Amino acid sequence: MASKSFWKIVLFVFLTALILRIIFILSLEQKFYFDDEHEYWKMVDNFISGKGLMVAETLKAYRPPLYPLFLAVAVKIGAGILGIRIVQALIGALTCIFIYILSKKIFNEKVAIFSGFISAVYPFFIFYTGFLLTETLFIFLVVMSVLTIVNLSQKDTSSNYGFLAGTVNGFAGLCRPTMELFFPFCLIFVLFSKDMLNLKIKKIVYACLGFILILTPWIIRNYVAIGKFVPGTTMGGAVFWEGNNPYSEGGPCRYFPEGIWQIEETSRDRIFYRLTVECIKKDPVRFVKLLGKKFLRFWNIVPNAADYRGNLYRLISVFSFGILLPFFIVGILTSRHNRHAMFLLWIIIFFTVFHMIFLASIRYRVGIEPFVIMLASSGFITLMDMLKFNLKT
Repeated sequence: MASKSFWKIVLFVFLTALILRIIFILSLEQKFYFDDEHEYWKMVDNFISGKGLMVAETLKAYRPPLYPLFLAVAVKIGAGILGIRIVQALIGALTCIFIYILSKKIFNEKVAIFSGFISAVYPFFIFYTGFLLTETLFIFLVVMSVLTIVNLSQKDTSSNYGFLAGTVNGFAGLCRPTMELFFPFCLIFVLFSKDMLNLKIKKIVYACLGFILILTPWIIRNYVAIGKFVPGTTMGGAVFWEGNNPYSEGGPCRYFPEGIWQIEETSRDRIFYRLTVECIKKDPVRFVKLLGKKFLRFWNIVPNAADYRGNLYRLISVFSFGILLPFFIVGILTSRHNRHAMFLLWIIIFFTVFHMIFLASIRYRVGIEPFVIMLASSGFITLMDMLKFNLKT
C-alpha cells in the first residue's frame, strides 16, 4: 500500500500541473492556432457526419486515428475547444504523476520528485496542452508505454502483463506511427531481461498479441477504405520529401511536385519516397549536411519556428530546456550502468535518428522530453551528492 508521503507528492504534482495548465488555457482565444488543428477538426467533422475518419477523399489514411477519435468523443459529449483543452490539461497533469512513478522505479525517490515537479512546471508541456494537437495525448501514451515495458522487463513479472504492455504501445502507435517502429526495440529490451528464456518468450508473445489487437481495426479499416495494407499512415513519404527535397532546410518545406496530391494516396506515398531517394542520390553530401541541420533543429535550445522566435519564447526555452540539457548529459554518463535508464536513452536516440532522416522540429522532440527530464534530474542529484561528499571531506 502506498505511503502518505507518496500520495502527498502525487497530489502536489498533479494540482501544480493542472493549475498551471488551466491558467495557460484560459489565456488563449477560442480558435485554432496551427494548421494541423484545422486538419484534425476536419477529420472530426467527416467522422461525425458519416464520411469516415479522413481529412479528405484523397487523404483517407493520411493521419493516425487515435487523436481525432479522442476529439470526436469529446465533441459528441458536448465539449467545445475549451472543454477539450481542459481534458488535455487533466491528461497532462496525470502524465506528470506517471513521470514521477516511472522515475522512482528507474532511479530513486529524490530523482522522482524532481522529475515530477519539473514536468508539472515545464513550459513546453504546458504550451501544447492548449492546442488541438497530438502532443499531450502522445506524451502520456509514450510515458505509459515505457512504464509498461520497464515493468514487463522486471524479473518474475507475469507473462500476462505483456498483453497490457502491447496494448498500450499499440495505442501509442495509433497516436503517432513512430511508436509502431519503436515497438521491436521494446521487445529486444524485454528479451535481454534477467528472466528465464521461456518466460521472456511468453512475455514477448503476449505483448505482440496486445499490440496486433489494437492495430488490427485500423489496418482492416484502411484495407476496406483504400484497398491496401497500411498499418500506419500514408503521410511518411510526404514527410520524408519535406525534410529532404531540393529546397528543404530540414524543417517544414511546402514545396511539392505539381499534381502529386491528386494521385491515389498509397501510390503518392511510394512516389514521394522514390523522389526523395532520387534526390538524395543526386546530392548525398547535401543529405549528410541536412542530417546535421536536422539534429540541431531537433535539439535546438531556442524555437525554430518564426512565430516563436521572440525574446520571451527564447528566454522561456533557454531557462527550461536549456538548463536541463547539461544535466541531461551528466545523467547519461552517470546512469550508464542502470539498464532501465539506458532504455530511456534508446528511445531518445531512436526519435533523434528518425527525425534526422525525416523531418526535424522541437515539436517532435516533446514526446521524449519526459525522459530527458528524468535523466537531467538524475544528473543534477548526482552532482549535488558529489558536491556534498566533497564538502564533507
